[in-house]
Amino acid sequence: MADQAQRLREFVRERQSRARVLAITSGKGGVGKTNTSVNLAIALVAQGSRTVLLDADLGLANVEVLLGLNSLYNLQHVIDGEKRLMQVLVKGPGGIDVIPGSSGIAKLADLGPIARQNVLNGLKEVQEEVDFVIIDTMAGIGQNATAFAAAADEVLLVTTPEPSSIVDAYAMVKTIHGMRDDAIFRVIVNMAATPQQANAVAAKLNKVAQQYLGRSLSYLGYIPRDPHVAQGVMQTYPFSLKFPNAPATKCVEELARRIIHQRAEVDRGRPGFFKRFAQSLGLVSNG
Repeated sequence: MADQAQRLREFVRERQSRARVLAITSGKGGVGKTNTSVNLAIALVAQGSRTVLLDADLGLANVEVLLGLNSLYNLQHVIDGEKRLMQVLVKGPGGIDVIPGSSGIAKLADLGPIARQNVLNGLKEVQEEVDFVIIDTMAGIGQNATAFAAAADEVLLVTTPEPSSIVDAYAMVKTIHGMRDDAIFRVIVNMAATPQQANAVAAKLNKVAQQYLGRSLSYLGYIPRDPHVAQGVMQTYPFSLKFPNAPATKCVEELARRIIHQRAEVDRGRPGFFKRFAQSLGLVSNG
């Protein structure tokens, strides 16, 4: 009995010390993925969760642009071994911590072993300090995007009602599923005209995924088409802080509530984000 109690205490400590890693991704650009990442991170902090936002768009980082930040250090300094990941954190609006991205990295696979280890060590350190790590990935199905998304505890897939966006979103699901068949997907429909339209888009994606991949996609919620979103972008300030009563803000707050109260359908005995990401880079075996 004492041994069982000790194991339970260790299990609880492990769960409390390991952040949920959520990769926010999309099949194409222009669907509002980064805006969703920024405002969702702010909503999670507002509801009491310690949250770090990692700009993992290594080709064209733009989280800082949306937040109106101009940091001295970024992910490149971590890659080069000049700083630890926790040392490049900058405080953003709404109390979020931001890890600025580094523009111009073609492929994670092209990084040398020391550089990749620097990134991995930093990610592990961050994951042990917070409740959520939000990863804003690159758009599309390139290696930089899929390495982060396939390793995450959950993939938040952003799409819009536009047909090409839905097709590209399915392509992302198919790619990640091919890398990791137990990945957890949650669909967010952005720029929806009505809740009914958003539901229809999510249902269509789920039907296709079930038919061709034999798996289900859960529907997390939607963000309406709202002029306040564009106004926030133009003013380089998050719309959820600039316009707290806007329809889009209320929907993002609801997304955060659902995330906090959802239990990830994940077996805690399996490797976490850190090991899965290392496997995607070929630094440890899959065995």
